[in-house]
Parts: sequence; C-alpha cells; structure tokens
Amino acid sequence: MPRRLPLVTALTAVTILCSGHVGSPDTWFEGTAGPYPIRVVVRLPGVVPGLGQIDVTVPPDGIEKVTAQPVMFDAGKEGAPPPDEAKPIPGKPGMYHAQLWFMTVGSFSVNIEVTGAKGHGTAIVPVAAVAVRQIGLYPWLGKILGVLGLLLFVGAVTIIRAAATDSVVAPGERLDGKRARKGMIATVAGAGLLVFGLWGGRSWWLAVERNYRNEMYRPFQAAASVGADRQLEFAITDSAWTSRRATNLWERFSMSPLLPDHGKLMHLFMVRADDQGAFAHLHPISVDSSRFRAAVGNLPGGKYRVYADVVHETGFPQTMVATVDVPPGELARFGDPDDAVFVGEPGDTVFRYPDGSTLTWEAKPPKLAVDTDAGLTFVFRTPDGAVAPLEPYLGMVGHAVVERNDGSVYVHLHPGGTTSMAAQQALGSRQRTDTVPGMLAARIAADSSAHMGPHTFAGRFSFPYAFPKAGTYRVWVQVRHGGVILTAPFRVDVE
Repeated sequence: MPRRLPLVTALTAVTILCSGHVGSPDTWFEGTAGPYPIRVVVRLPGVVPGLGQIDVTVPPDGIEKVTAQPVMFDAGKEGAPPPDEAKPIPGKPGMYHAQLWFMTVGSFSVNIEVTGAKGHGTAIVPVAAVAVRQIGLYPWLGKILGVLGLLLFVGAVTIIRAAATDSVVAPGERLDGKRARKGMIATVAGAGLLVFGLWGGRSWWLAVERNYRNEMYRPFQAAASVGADRQLEFAITDSAWTSRRATNLWERFSMSPLLPDHGKLMHLFMVRADDQGAFAHLHPISVDSSRFRAAVGNLPGGKYRVYADVVHETGFPQTMVATVDVPPGELARFGDPDDAVFVGEPGDTVFRYPDGSTLTWEAKPPKLAVDTDAGLTFVFRTPDGAVAPLEPYLGMVGHAVVERNDGSVYVHLHPGGTTSMAAQQALGSRQRTDTVPGMLAARIAADSSAHMGPHTFAGRFSFPYAFPKAGTYRVWVQVRHGGVILTAPFRVDVE
C-alpha cells in the first residue's frame, strides 16, 4: 500500500469524452414546465455514485414549490426515489437549487415539477449518468494516511509482541530466554500476517479500481473514409456494438436501436482540422446497422474532425469521433436536402451573407468566462435591416455547433439546450409494454407530429450554454430562410 500510495495520490480528475458531447459535461435545458418558462442546468459529478447539482430558473411570481426527481429509463417513476424539493437561492429571485444522488449508471430523466399560482407543470430533462473521471486522493491527505497507516502497523506489531511476552509475565518478573524467543516468533508471525493482510487489501483495492476504470464511459469507436466518388462512409467499429454484447453497465443502455432525432438517425458534423475554415452538417443514410453513408458535396479537400451524434432508444445519446482525409474535388449534389456545407471566415458579432442579409450575435458579452452563461442570442435581418421570420430547419428555428480550436470541446446546441429532442421523447413516452427492442423507436418514428414545428419562427432566438474551458472557439449557427440553409460562423475567445 505505501508503494501504491504515490501513484494513487497522483491521479487527477480528468474529464474524457462525455455522453452526447465532447468535453462539455453539463446539461442545459430551456423550455416549459406546463405554463411556466423554465431553464435548467444539470451538473453531473462525473463519478457514479455521485451527487448532481441542479439549478432551476423560473419566473419568480407565484411560485410555490419546485422539485427535482431522477427517473431511470427502465425503472419509471414507480421505481424512482421521491422528488427532492429545490431550495430558493438567497438574493436571486426565481432561482432554485437541488442536489440529487445518481446511484447507478444509466439513462435518466430529471423531472422538474413546478407548482404555483398558474397550476402545475413538469419538464423532462434527459441526462446520461456515467463515470467519466477518476478522483484521486489529495496529496496532503495521502501523506497523512500514509503516516497514520505506518503508526497503526507499528502499534499492531507492538501489541502482538506485548501479548506474547509482557502479558504472560507476572509484574516485576523478568523474561527468560525461552519466553523472549516465543515473543520474537509471535512478533515476526504477527507482522507477517499483517503484511499478508495489507497485500490482500492492496489486491482488493486494485481490483476495485480496475473494475471502476473498466466501467468508465467511452464513446463507441468509429472510423470514417471518403472515396474518389466524394462519398463519406462512417462505420461504428466498436466490438460492443457489432457483437451486441454489453460488457459493462453503460453499454447496456447503448445496445438498443437508434432513434430518429429531428427525423434523422445520425447528425454528422465535419470541421477542417487545420483552420476550422470549412464545415459540413450531414445526415448519412443507414447502409446497415453499423455503416452510414453521405455525400460531402463541395467540401474542400483536407483533414477533418468528424462528430457523429446518435440517440439510442433508451434515451442514451452518444457522440462518436473520428478523423478523415477528404480528397480534393467537387460534387454539387447532396444525399439529403437538409445537408449543408460552408467554407469561409468567421464574423465577430455580425456575419453578412452574399445577398446582404445578416446574422448578428446580439449583445455579445465583451468578455466570456468559463461556466457562465455565454449569451448566445442571435437575430436574423434581411438586407433592409428588418428582423425577418425564419423557416423551420429540422423542426427548429436553428441549430448551433460549438467547437474548440483543438477539438477538445464539441457540442450540438438547440434553442432547447444541449438535450436531444429524441431523448426527451423516449424518456417521456416509454410504456411498460415497450419490452421488445425497437418498439418505442418505431412508435416515435411513426408519430409524424414529433417532427412538426411552426410554419415560421421569430428571427430572434438563443441557445442556452456555458463554455466549459478557456480557449478559442468557433460557433456555427444554421437557419433556413427562403428555402435555403444559411450557415454563419463566429469566432470567440473564452477566458
């Protein structure tokens, strides 16, 4: 144990690729709980079991009670713990805070219930509780424990020796040679047993640590390639998926069929790795259960980072990551009418399209800090400066992709936050009779209203989000106007 101690204490809490996002662990949700507009931020601890932090913001007038409840996908509300009441945050009207224990790995909904003068309402916030980090001992704590352990060892050996010698000798009587030898033998034997016990404890500790590390989440392995025909092939190569055998707890939730999200089985984003000057949003078609294919259109040649977002029937989201070399060339057509490619330089606060219309990052903060609201509010204006309505793009007013320049942070944002609409549908509509894989996915896919939205949206919209680490980012915002998908990139530095 003493030899192991420096290694254990040297371990740091390192966040790896997180479910549904890359390097962006918090869940942001903005929507409604019945009649109440609501914003929720769920900060999972990254370890399981662990204590999650829930922040809820609602209009302060007439609110009587706010509760939060973690509900596992396959347990339902009947198998969930009772809701915890969120407490008002002093000095911040309308803001509430709760702490929830996530005791096991799984696909959860955090059910936020609001009760007030307007009645009662519930919002479902999908979260994936997985272990993504290992917390090591503080160095100072390790040193203290090491010293205490050494003292305990010496004390135990001393007690064994005293028990074999002094305890069997009358007061004032001196030890003879025979008793001294027996005491020495007992001391050596006792020390040996203690060492054996410590070795066994060390082996148990390492086994627990090994099991924990094996249970840590990792996104499915994947590979991508682009041939001379300008066709991208994306393949899920992970043995857990191809063999359909789960070897740990989190894989159990990722063995279920894929669920269409905004009508697409996969949302795939490509960003040129050297300068972020080229971007693609594609929707590959399924060749089989593991392979997907899409045309890359007029995307220029180069090395690209690939992010593929999928949602499983259990509500468990994943982002798979790969790299691909795109050969030079052009192909004017796409395989999906909702595919889009953009090549160009980013704006600071205003991006101007070729026809003179603009997308403006409204009231962009002069300085953006880590873990604070990024203020991602945008407004679309026609060439005459008028705020213009927007057509639905994949059922929403817009989509945004955030990527750090080194690829260590990626997230696909909606006006509803970082959550997936498909995950909300799966967690909110699962029935007890959905016992066969594919039943829930088929029912949601058949519900055409799940993908319907208003005919038009207001030209001013926002995305709730906070940047998780300092650095230089690019934010691509996509909207549809006049039947055309418009992409606008923005560059931002976060301190």
